[in-house]
Amino acid sequence: MELIGVILLAIFIIPIWLFTRPKEQGTLQERRNNPELNTNKISIHTERLLKLRKSKFKGVMYYQGPRGGRYYYSRNGNKVYV
Repeated sequence: MELIGVILLAIFIIPIWLFTRPKEQGTLQERRNNPELNTNKISIHTERLLKLRKSKFKGVMYYQGPRGGRYYYSRNGNKVYV
């Protein structure tokens, strides 16, 4: 009985998650060179932060501060350090 519930949950939740998650934009090379394009890969995100000091990861723009701190801006404009 529990297994059926898990299977039904997976059938409904996984497609919703696949359609609502932020999509990657551009080609792999374009994503490596343009921090404005969204990526879902942590390796590309980290590389862009170190090289370009900003990166859009899973739909959120992150920045690297002058002393190495990483942050993003919340909806109300506050810096949130990660």
